[in-house]
Amino acid sequence: MAILSTFIAIAIVALVFTRIPLEAGFCLPATPGLRGGAQQASGRDWELHDQRSERGEASATIPVMASAIATLAFGALAASIRKPKHSGQERCQQVMRRNAPSKSSEYSTSFAQPQRGNLAQYDDTWHIVDDPDAVPSSANFSDCSVEPSKSEYAEGGEQAWISHSEISFDYRVVEVPRNELLNPSCDALVFGHLADGSLPRMMAESLPQRRLIVIDETVHDLYGARVRAYFEAREVEHEILVLPMVEENKDMDMALEVAKKMKQFNIDRRTEPVI
Repeated sequence: MAILSTFIAIAIVALVFTRIPLEAGFCLPATPGLRGGAQQASGRDWELHDQRSERGEASATIPVMASAIATLAFGALAASIRKPKHSGQERCQQVMRRNAPSKSSEYSTSFAQPQRGNLAQYDDTWHIVDDPDAVPSSANFSDCSVEPSKSEYAEGGEQAWISHSEISFDYRVVEVPRNELLNPSCDALVFGHLADGSLPRMMAESLPQRRLIVIDETVHDLYGARVRAYFEAREVEHEILVLPMVEENKDMDMALEVAKKMKQFNIDRRTEPVI
């Protein structure tokens, strides 16, 4: 507001100057000539002439100067109240874009060197880190990890894994020797999702078990009878939902059909996982 008031005052003063009448005070005194008698005799004529000359020059110069001052004042005023180049919202968005993490650092974690079992992304693929020194320095690291162990269902090289996710979503994968999965003596389909010897597994083994099995039509035609025989032999209450699981049918309607069956069977989502 102070700047605005100053420019307005300058403009008003400039405009007032254009209205001031020019009096003799603006004139220069007559300059005596070399010929004393002739100059003295006509001195008044010289003074009047000088007054008219000065008055003409002043009346021509002052309006021009006043107009220039007014133009500069109004120009500066317009520049001072000009709309800013960016609004507050645009500036905020610029700061957010400037501070946003780049895609290369989206998965980066606080550790400088990955540990064995962590996930590292390089060559357009996520890898389980086995040898940290072999991971390229340009790789992206994730807090997720996969912890390998030995499968308790075989004496060979079969393994088991526990996947640790950033969203605390852990699940276990376990390998079973070929043709042993549906052997009633193998409890992998009932308790394999729980670590061997863990308290949750011991508690589950002491309770009756129920399972909902969702199976593809083709798989059901090949193994449906063996699946039923397996759960009957294990004395597990079960129901089988057979669906046409071709890619074209994998949509929300099929997902809702599974959810509806889960509700009908009334499974406990914490202790009775869907197979």
